[in-house]
Parts: sequence; structure tokens; C-alpha cells
Amino acid sequence: MIKPRFTFALVITGAALLFSTPAVAQQSQPAPPAVAATTAAAEIKAAKGIDKREPVDEGTSFAVGDTVHAWTRVTGANGTRVTHVWKRDGKEVWKAYLRIGSKRWTTNSRRKMSKAGAWSVDVVAADGTVLATVAFTVQ
Repeated sequence: MIKPRFTFALVITGAALLFSTPAVAQQSQPAPPAVAATTAAAEIKAAKGIDKREPVDEGTSFAVGDTVHAWTRVTGANGTRVTHVWKRDGKEVWKAYLRIGSKRWTTNSRRKMSKAGAWSVDVVAADGTVLATVAFTVQ
């Protein structure tokens, strides 16, 4: 009976590939390019309202009973979120978690002012960095 010689050659070649694969995997591979860190920035304003995504009746002083809007434009934070941290007389009163949907995004939160005092709103990035602050008084 005649046995084909190529069968033996295929087994040897397959075994050689099987045992040589780990050596190929151990070769040094170039490091992937470093991902540049995005730099988020924000602008914040206090206003009595928002119209067409822009603040209306901006101010630094409001009356008890007014609704104050903390309007924010965020850049460089696409796909993350920022937090509006509302403070009265330096003490945290409330937080609003706001999703950022593109590389240039406007958003806002609002509160009805029920107590007088020195108020501020911080825009805080997902990593805890304070990006911007607006301060105002309520009388």
C-alpha cells in the first residue's frame, strides 16, 4: 500500500506552527499610542431664566422667592457628567447631576430661593475638579 507523503508534511508543519506561536506572541509589540487627556472647561452664570439655551436676566442679587437658574456651558467633557453643587453660606444644600452630551454642551439647574444668604454654585467635573463657580446673594 502506498501512503501519501504530504500527510506527514502537513502534520509536521502544523506542529511547527503550534509550537512557534507562543514565541511570536512573546515578541515585543509596539505600545499603543497614549490617549491625550481631555481638558474640560466650564462657564457658569446665575439668571432668572433660560431662553433658547441662553441665560436671561443674569444677576448677582436675587430676592427670596425668585427661582435662580445656574446656566452652564461645558467644553471638552463629552460623554461624562458634571455636578452643580448649590451652597448657602458655604454649606452644601443640594446637588444636580447633569449629563454632558457633546464636546460643547449647555445645561442648567434651578432652585427656588427660600432663604436669604450668600449663595454659590460650583460646576464639578466627574473627577472632582471644580471647573467654575458663580456667587450671588439672596435678600
